[in-house]
Amino acid sequence: MIELNAFMSELKGYAGQTHKLKDHYEKLSESEKKLVMDAAPERLDSPEEIFHPVFRWLENLQNELDVKDGK
Repeated sequence: MIELNAFMSELKGYAGQTHKLKDHYEKLSESEKKLVMDAAPERLDSPEEIFHPVFRWLENLQNELDVKDGK
């Protein structure tokens, strides 16, 4: 269970980082967004493609383990 808790902690931190990344991306000008996305890996259209699945993964695990946010 210790490793699972460590994984959950890291996933929660990763989710927070993807949220910050998405927020900063949204503040870019259109030309800056284009520059960023031109440098992105193939098949990645925006940071939202990272943000939403990570939060869904975290929420699914929290629901599965009956973990309340903040614990």
